[in-house]
Amino acid sequence: MPETIVLHRGYGLPYSKGLMAQALSATGLTPQRAFDLARQVERRLGERGTDTIDLASLRSLAEEVLLAQEGEDAVRRYRHWHRLDRLDRPLIVMLGGAAGVGKSTLATMLAHRLGITRVIATDVIRQVLRAFFTPEAMPTVHHSAFEVDIGGFGEQAEHVGTGVSAIVERACAEGTPVVVEGVHVVPGALPDELRGQCVAVEALLVVQDEGLHRGHFSLRGADRPAERYHARFGEIRELQEHLAIGARAAGTPVIDNVKVEDTLGLLMARVLDAVGSVGERR
Repeated sequence: MPETIVLHRGYGLPYSKGLMAQALSATGLTPQRAFDLARQVERRLGERGTDTIDLASLRSLAEEVLLAQEGEDAVRRYRHWHRLDRLDRPLIVMLGGAAGVGKSTLATMLAHRLGITRVIATDVIRQVLRAFFTPEAMPTVHHSAFEVDIGGFGEQAEHVGTGVSAIVERACAEGTPVVVEGVHVVPGALPDELRGQCVAVEALLVVQDEGLHRGHFSLRGADRPAERYHARFGEIRELQEHLAIGARAAGTPVIDNVKVEDTLGLLMARVLDAVGSVGERR
């Protein structure tokens, strides 16, 4: 098949199925499905009878393929994805959940698909607090979230939440998108004044199936041995239920992470729907 050159602002590069698949996967498609559609776009390019195409026309062609194969929602999210770098305020994604629900994995995958380079774990903030405050001054931060009772977790989350707000405030001031993940991302806790300065997208991840939840700990590295989490599994499940109740009360989506790709698709859809509701820089 002859090579098609994509022109943009006077420069040209060969059409890339990989880059097109990355863009299409941002709509919530699996990588394999996105690559299949990228190949369909490539075939359509070969049928045009010309060896060049401008970027706007390529996107229109991709939308035609998406509409025919996946429907209007996929087209809408594809358009929203292309607006990400033109938003009039930064995108802030907040992923909460108890230990072992896949927060870190999904935060990293989501950031990659969105082109976000800054991913902050709230455990890092807790570690900084531990370095500055003695156990006598701030006792709860010197324990993991599941090692304290629900009241102690609330106190810990409040302390760490101050750091989360500071990170979001700086991101808003710099106009830098960020993904924040961790058990301390308590649904609805982000101050209203910060919400008005960013595009805030929140979700709470859970794993309802106990066997699947236990299995997640076995996949962790040697630096976080599974035995420690299995010994506290009851407390972890109790904390998950507490967070889920709070999320539902705050109107925050609770997503059961059964399959990572399905959950990633749901998160991408939520992010892109939020992007579509805000304005662009002038």
